[in-house]
Amino acid sequence: MQVKITRRESYWYKGVGSAVDQDPGTRYLVVVRFNKGNYANVSTNYYALDEVELVA
Repeated sequence: MQVKITRRESYWYKGVGSAVDQDPGTRYLVVVRFNKGNYANVSTNYYALDEVELVA
């Protein structure tokens, strides 16, 4: 499932990644994996449901 990031302060803001997991017990429950790493060479991040939107 592809998602677009809507959290403004995120390195991947307006970028698209693959949602790989969901943990209903936490606020940031969507784990998103990206093809490109950030400045620290990290390629995954956690987001809340209201910080991502599905890409058709």
